[in-house]
Amino acid sequence: MHALMQISLFAARLIELYSFLIWIRIIMSWFRPYPRPGSFTYYIARAVDPYLGLFRSDKARIGMLDFSPIIAIGVLAVVQSLLAVYGSFGFLTLGIILAQIISAIWSYGISIFLFFSIIILIFRAIAAFTHSPSLYSMYGQFSDPISNMVRKCFTTRIPRDSTIALISLAINIALYFVLKQAFMILADLALRLPL
Repeated sequence: MHALMQISLFAARLIELYSFLIWIRIIMSWFRPYPRPGSFTYYIARAVDPYLGLFRSDKARIGMLDFSPIIAIGVLAVVQSLLAVYGSFGFLTLGIILAQIISAIWSYGISIFLFFSIIILIFRAIAAFTHSPSLYSMYGQFSDPISNMVRKCFTTRIPRDSTIALISLAINIALYFVLKQAFMILADLALRLPL
C-alpha cells in the first residue's frame, strides 16, 4: 500500500508538470500559434497538442476564443488532485471524488465563463456610456445574448443601452458570487457522504 501511495504522489507531480506545459503552450500560442520545427515551443506543442486535441470542439468556442484547453486542464486537475489525496491518505471515497469534480466544474468551467462575461460586460458598459460604436461592436457579439435576456424583462419601455449594460453586469457579478457559494456548499456536502 505504501508503494502505491508513493506512485500516486509521483503521478500527481507529473500531471502537475504536464499541466504547466499546457499553460506554456497556451500562452506561446498567442504569439506563435505554429512553432518553428526544432524550437523549444515545437517540442512542447508535440507533447501537449495530442491531449488538447481530444477536447477541441466548436462547442468550446466563443467567437475567436477557444476554451477547450481550460477544460483539458480541468480534467487533469481532477485526476491530479485525486492522485494527491490518495497518495497522502491512502484512500479515496465517493464523496472526495464528487467534491473534486464539483470544484473542477466551478474552477475550470463556470467561474472562468462568468469572469470572462463580467470583463466583456464592463467593456460593453464603457462603450455604452462613451457612445463608442467601434468598442460597442467589438464586444457586442459576446454580450448580446445576456443583454437581450435583460432587455426582455422590460415590457413597458425599452431602457437605454447603458442601463441594460449596467443591469447585465450587476446580474453577472451577483451570479458569480451566488454560484461560488453554491458550489462550495455542494463540494462540502459531497465530502460528508459516508461512502
